[in-house]
Amino acid sequence: MRLLPQELAEAVADLDAAQGERLEEVRLRVGRPLAFVGATARVRRIVKVEHLNHVLSVATGSSLYAAEPELRQGFVTLPGGHRIGVAGRVVLDGADRVRTIRDFSSVAIRIAREVSGCAAEVAGFITRSGGELLSSLLVGPPLSGKTTLLRDLARQLGDGTLRTNVAARRVGIVDERSEIAGSFRGVPQFDVGAQTDVLDGCPKVEGMYMMLRALAPEVIITDEIGTAADVRAITDAARAGVVLISSVHANAIDDLRRRPVLASLIAARAIDRYVFLRRSGGRALVSGVFDADLHEVRQAWR
Repeated sequence: MRLLPQELAEAVADLDAAQGERLEEVRLRVGRPLAFVGATARVRRIVKVEHLNHVLSVATGSSLYAAEPELRQGFVTLPGGHRIGVAGRVVLDGADRVRTIRDFSSVAIRIAREVSGCAAEVAGFITRSGGELLSSLLVGPPLSGKTTLLRDLARQLGDGTLRTNVAARRVGIVDERSEIAGSFRGVPQFDVGAQTDVLDGCPKVEGMYMMLRALAPEVIITDEIGTAADVRAITDAARAGVVLISSVHANAIDDLRRRPVLASLIAARAIDRYVFLRRSGGRALVSGVFDADLHEVRQAWR
């Protein structure tokens, strides 16, 4: 609410407690009504350009220039792991690469939350009966709960509470967009576990190698893989005996096979479990689990 101009903040304040708990995003689109994702309330207030400018001025401390490294990726990250996605006029440099975004037309304020214990949904699928932890990829569409699950997995693995036969692990989080740990000035704002180290704002590939060289992690957790360099780093981590837990946007096994980068990850057999997620009733549920050869796993260890 501190991000919003008063007339729009009042619309959020009007939500009852139950609606507020379900609220996941606040969407501002110029010329259209303020919209909520997660809450069902309808709002008549029409969004204006000055509303978007207000939000981004507050979010960036009145310095859009300082926020350009993030804006060129289409978002601004806030303390606490919250993210503001932006759309508008894209400004390119001479090499046709995105330099920044100007003349904003829409903003999506995504609200990050801790859901303590939610990793229980997948714990039985990513461990063996003897307590062995398996390298795993959480697969699902946007808003299916992947990052929230990664956050709770880090906490439970770092604390040694994932399962009774799974001891605490040294966990390294490579938090490229500051979403998993929600760090502010380098300090995680979410509980990510007693034995967890975080590289905040660090590119995934560089961060994974930094972790391997300097912090001796037993588990590396990162979000949203998708490049050939990501796959090489994951494969190198697997060869070093490190468990990798990450996520990717996809809906089905065929989606993974059709993307050359992910097909190469499958071929490398660096991932032991592919856990597909779906959203139901505001929570992430497991819709399918596959092994390294993409054979369905029908039984989780309880």
